Amino acid sequence: DTVDVEMVSKYDFTFLFSITTDFLRDMVVEAGGKYIYMDKGYCRNRRLREPDAFVRISPNSWQPLKYLDKFANVRNRWKKVMKIPIRKILDKNGRIVARETLEPKETKKENEGCYILYAGSSNKYHRFMNLDEPTAYAENIVQEVRKHTDRPIIYRPKPSWDDRKPVPQTIYMGHRSTKFNELVKKDVYALITHSSNAALEANLYGIPTIVLGEGIARPISSTSIEDINNIYRPTLEEKHSLGRSLSYFQWRVEEIKDGHMWRHLKDIFEEELSNGS
Repeated sequence: DTVDVEMVSKYDFTFLFSITTDFLRDMVVEAGGKYIYMDKGYCRNRRLREPDAFVRISPNSWQPLKYLDKFANVRNRWKKVMKIPIRKILDKNGRIVARETLEPKETKKENEGCYILYAGSSNKYHRFMNLDEPTAYAENIVQEVRKHTDRPIIYRPKPSWDDRKPVPQTIYMGHRSTKFNELVKKDVYALITHSSNAALEANLYGIPTIVLGEGIARPISSTSIEDINNIYRPTLEEKHSLGRSLSYFQWRVEEIKDGHMWRHLKDIFEEELSNGS
């Protein structure tokens, strides 16, 4: 059946899954409706089709930023989440030599790091956020950075974006074989992104970040390129506080099915999804 404004207006709220639902989100908003946005979790421990994968939840917004304070001091869930491996480090023979997690590290000092890493997004994301085409957007970011610093810039477009290409005045690192965890170890001074999850991982690893959009790492980041030479450096406790909060906005499918998520987020859902009746 065709989905239209009249159809979505009949429901109390609509589930939106992934950034390909921008047209549906616009219909819901036009109809004066409510929605719950769902996407890959912050802890990227598994592919979405696997039962242990986390799904992030945000009512009426891309990220649940307005509700993070509610769980900032609730420690139980984060203690487990920050220990979950999100990436295996292999040696040249394919043997696991280490496992990376989201457990926060101290932020680099002001005099540490050389490169600025710009983490781009896909064209689908840019359509969802009503941004310029990714390459044009990246070129504008580079020009803005150049107004404030001559530090070398690494450009990392979304690896899965087929139309990715180099941007002038940058070191292009767009090949699928180049892993994000390898890039952040390349003497990086700061990471810039619109709202990629890369900012969360980089910041928790100790790299200061600039988040220009509604990214989950925004509370522990600078939010303007003008701040590049005086970038915000969060404390370890600020990082743990964000971790405690975000862990209550990502859930495994079984936790959603058995009502565990709903019990924790009930008050928020009632506030956000109530039609006033």
